Amino acid sequence: MTSNNWLILYDIRDPKRLSKVEKVVSSYGWRVQKSVFETDAPQKSIDELKKVLSYFINDQEDFVLFFKMCNRDWQKKESYGHEEINNTQNDKFTIL
Repeated sequence: MTSNNWLILYDIRDPKRLSKVEKVVSSYGWRVQKSVFETDAPQKSIDELKKVLSYFINDQEDFVLFFKMCNRDWQKKESYGHEEINNTQNDKFTIL
């Protein structure tokens, strides 16, 4: 089964629903920001995630966005700050 890179973003209005959505999405990927996750998953898993999320979100107040990223664009990704430090395996660098 072929995996794809995905960026998942959400805005959930109710704290109870937010907690449930956060728990579900975090089981499929890793957190980039408070409501932004990345994952490397096959389409079947993303379809399953969408189905599960449909039980928790309110269509009138909440939204979840899924961005399927091609490998070429995914490789262009740049990160700075805390995550960049983790990616450099604790190498020291100087900020000019």
